[in-house]
Amino acid sequence: MKNRIGPLLVVFISVSSVAVAQKTRRATVPQKPPVTAVQATPSPQPPPTTPAPSKAVAVIPLVVVNGQTFTTEDLDPSVRQQLDGVAEKIVEAKRSVLDLQINTMLLEAEAKRRGVDTHRLYEVEVTSRIPAITPNQVKKFFDDNKAQFEGVDQTTADAQVRAYLHDEAESRLADAFVDRLRKAMPVSMGVDITSPNLASETVLATVGGLPLKASQVIERLKPIIYKIQLETYNLEKQQADQLVDNQLLMAEAKVKGIGPEEIIRSEISDKVRAPTDDQVAKFYNDNKARINGDLNTVRNQVAVYLQEEDRRRLEKELSQRLRKNAQLRWLITEPAQPVQIISVDDDPSIGPATAAVTIVEFTDFQCPACAAMHPVLNEVLKSYGDRVRFVVRDFPLNMHEWARKAAEAANAARAQGKFFEYAALLFQRQKALDVPSLKKYAGELGLNRAKFDAELDRGIYAAEVQHDVSDGEMYGVGSTPTIFINGVMLKTLSADALREAIDRAAATAPKTGTAPSN
Repeated sequence: MKNRIGPLLVVFISVSSVAVAQKTRRATVPQKPPVTAVQATPSPQPPPTTPAPSKAVAVIPLVVVNGQTFTTEDLDPSVRQQLDGVAEKIVEAKRSVLDLQINTMLLEAEAKRRGVDTHRLYEVEVTSRIPAITPNQVKKFFDDNKAQFEGVDQTTADAQVRAYLHDEAESRLADAFVDRLRKAMPVSMGVDITSPNLASETVLATVGGLPLKASQVIERLKPIIYKIQLETYNLEKQQADQLVDNQLLMAEAKVKGIGPEEIIRSEISDKVRAPTDDQVAKFYNDNKARINGDLNTVRNQVAVYLQEEDRRRLEKELSQRLRKNAQLRWLITEPAQPVQIISVDDDPSIGPATAAVTIVEFTDFQCPACAAMHPVLNEVLKSYGDRVRFVVRDFPLNMHEWARKAAEAANAARAQGKFFEYAALLFQRQKALDVPSLKKYAGELGLNRAKFDAELDRGIYAAEVQHDVSDGEMYGVGSTPTIFINGVMLKTLSADALREAIDRAAATAPKTGTAPSN
């Protein structure tokens, strides 16, 4: 859905979902780069011998309505321009992922040379050198970008700005570190990543004497290319839907002997109603956990949103009526979701490793949508018993101040055999996830407080949490909760959608009695 009312976007995404997935991006604050991959630095590419001629983009038929075919040539020029750039976007994505993989190998090689793990190396060379963000820096950034934070309360805005400035400083240090690594270790390029039909064993580069094979990059590219293809399809479909509706509206107007604007007025404009105060209040109360600001602050935005929703409902009803007797045949199809190899790592799980279906959830304990999905998952999983394995991996978002420490605490609870009990407490008490509260909850569950407190204070599980985050970013996780069923991302967060995905995965799983290769 387009951002019609700014900061309330986090609420108004999918009415079919049990709760709106929490996004990694809020306002102008971007997601931090993957730690294990450091930051993309351009790899040397062989210069072209001659300038590549511009390719003519093929005309693609989109839809046939009452015998008339609409193609990409009928789309708005701005849309055609975006479609023309899709191939280049995929090429850029391939090169970017190759760069990230090279940087990851450089980091791993340097860590091995020093006898430490990559997380410790990154901490020494980057994290520990990030300067403290001062109140004056936060204030200046906020003042320079005030319009981007309209409707966001000051405390939340300050936290977002602080996280953004921290990540910017981290990115600069990471860039400098990877530049030093590239100068110290030889990187020679192999087969061009953009070559068609790359075999999995093809060597794309050699980093410090080690080959980087195409298989390592292809897996990381799956979610990225799918996203580009899906965005392209949605753009084509949205525009084609508009062309179909316009065509049918003009035909209806001609039959009735009136102008199309008269149909729009009588069927839509005259029927749109402004919401009542009670309707606004009810919507706010139903969604206030995911809305920044009190009712008085956001009342007008909610009212505008609800009125626009009413308009969209009427537009949809008119479209459905016009299409009811039309001969409509679509010539484009939504791209199939990729099946990814999602590692279960050594993370907490329920169910046997040999289950035909493996569910992997990337979650954030401070995320309201994750808390809303938690009982849904529990209820659905009960009905499948040992036929399903459920694995939980961490993906704390930068926008949530206590999410990362809460994830570390859950890992400390897991070390004492109480992960799922502790996680349930965290979801129930999301408004109190500061360190003293995290320690208090451990006591309530009868955990060894001395051991728990020491591990939490020392950050024993920080590297484990970051490992999950890095893996999630590689799999295309951009919000929480993100759930994979046998390697396929769940698109709709609801009990029905989850059951449907589990049943579909079970029906197509190999009948070998072995665990899926996740």
